[in-house]
Amino acid sequence: MIASFHAFAPGRLVRFIVAVALVSIPTVCASTVGADESLIIDATTVSPSSAQPWRFEGTQPDAPDGTSITLTPGPAGADTQTDLYLSFDKPVPEDGVGHWTAKTIGPYQRSEASRFGDGAGSFRAPATKLVLRPTDDAFFVPETPLGDLTLEFWLKPTRADSGEIVFLWKSNRRAGKAWLPQQISCIVLKNRIVFGFLNFFAASDATSTTLSLQGSSVLIPGSWSHHLVRFDSSTGLLEYAQNGEVEAIAYATSTGRESGTVYTPISGASARLEMGLNYTGLIDEFKLGASLVDAPILRRYPASGGVAVSPVMDLGETNSKIVAITPKTRTPGESAVHWSYRVSDSPAGWTADSPAWIPFTPGTLQPVNGAPPSGRYLQIHATLYPDASGESSPTVADIVVAYQKDDPPSPPPRVSAAPGDKRITVRWSTVAESDISGYVVYYGLRSGDYFGSGAREGASPIFVEDAGATSLTLNGLENGTLYFIAVAAYDGATPPHIGEFSRELTARPSRVSP
Repeated sequence: MIASFHAFAPGRLVRFIVAVALVSIPTVCASTVGADESLIIDATTVSPSSAQPWRFEGTQPDAPDGTSITLTPGPAGADTQTDLYLSFDKPVPEDGVGHWTAKTIGPYQRSEASRFGDGAGSFRAPATKLVLRPTDDAFFVPETPLGDLTLEFWLKPTRADSGEIVFLWKSNRRAGKAWLPQQISCIVLKNRIVFGFLNFFAASDATSTTLSLQGSSVLIPGSWSHHLVRFDSSTGLLEYAQNGEVEAIAYATSTGRESGTVYTPISGASARLEMGLNYTGLIDEFKLGASLVDAPILRRYPASGGVAVSPVMDLGETNSKIVAITPKTRTPGESAVHWSYRVSDSPAGWTADSPAWIPFTPGTLQPVNGAPPSGRYLQIHATLYPDASGESSPTVADIVVAYQKDDPPSPPPRVSAAPGDKRITVRWSTVAESDISGYVVYYGLRSGDYFGSGAREGASPIFVEDAGATSLTLNGLENGTLYFIAVAAYDGATPPHIGEFSRELTARPSRVSP
């Protein structure tokens, strides 16, 4: 685009013609279609004029090139109550909390067919397993009573054969003068999950304890299912839920019911957790924590959706008219994207809510106070919502902003200067553009030097604040002195755009002039 502006230098008023290009770092482009400009924004766009890059909350740039935007899948990961967290997103499994060591045995390979994140653990019986041991920082400190507990994970079996062992935790605990073997197991029996707890819950009389939770829902080979076991230390209730539905309960109490003394979970010494030791399939998002999880995250994407906010984009000229904002989107199912924008002639003082966000429908923009929205600095806000099942995300690709620059006005087509006694009358024809607010008269003592002074109307330049004005008389000039004069129009932008100079005029005041 070509921009024209004026600048004062000591002793001279200089006019510059500058070619301005929108910068692409790495993906910003501008093209001209008729009188309109278009700016294409994607998730990689960086604006040199914006201190704020893209802001993603519950959204993310989408692979492979990162130019598109989608919702961020999956749970939030570990928190302060998490003791063990295996996301399986890295090539080698590791505890995201750092409380457990992990060692793979056999031909382990991460699978990209994950439920959440970048990967899932892939196991093939009997060759592959994962061995985990608690460190000194783990909650499972030997002989230390535990409180509330929740264990959850996602499972995608290849066969779901009876006898498959998803995981097995073993230890030994002192009970009086004897040692009791401990075990927590998760096995497949008749295509259903069964959890067993041997001596994990300590009875007050040091006797052996056994609890079992068997699911009622059948595992479907090749399909993901969520499994959760939680223990309420205040009531002794032990529950198993599959895909959010409770399928089995037991009470770790002296009566085996709600009443009675609650047994305390206690980990013994030399504990180890073996995962996938006789299981073929995928495991993802394995999490053990010291809290009760009432509402596990089962959807790939949260119903509340996510937000993406663009950098503040510089359109190059104040008072630029925003014609349309047209993003490329894909909205499978009932997914949706809600849009808003804000625009201003100055980027200073912007906050989260000021300038105000204005909702819009892609492709069209409603007038603001009866006129097209306008400004130099533009920011776009998108809220992405998943489909009803929470399994599909909308995708936002290129956002095309069509706008019309508010170019400086054209110069007056006809100008003249008539000298008189200590005066010069400058005349011009009006500029036929709708947003003209007035004219600027320049004068000086040398060609191209319009930094003159001495006229009673003021030093150069003199603003004539009347769009219909066609003349100005400069009084109090020196007779016999040759003056160089030019005229330009200015528009109603804030600050105004001053157009190019008219052709240069000369006039010499004289007492004998009319």
